[in-house]
Amino acid sequence: MKGLSIKKYAIKNKIPIFNVVKMVKSGQLEYETHKVDGKDEIFILSEKLPADAKKEGYSREIDYKKAYFELKAKYDALVLKQGEW
Repeated sequence: MKGLSIKKYAIKNKIPIFNVVKMVKSGQLEYETHKVDGKDEIFILSEKLPADAKKEGYSREIDYKKAYFELKAKYDALVLKQGEW
């Protein structure tokens, strides 16, 4: 059975290549190793993202409004602290 390369799997599931490599090394994904042009390449056999992958932070969803107000609060605190000198 032919699988997807790491790069193609990452593109298909919209996750970083680094995270795919971590999932392969931790055993979350089934894979096979084949020789391609004298080099060993990893091919992922399952085409679906594991169910627990979203729980572990592989999703790129960010609440920008929340992050903005957290940074603004930190900035305001620094400005006030600097003004006390």
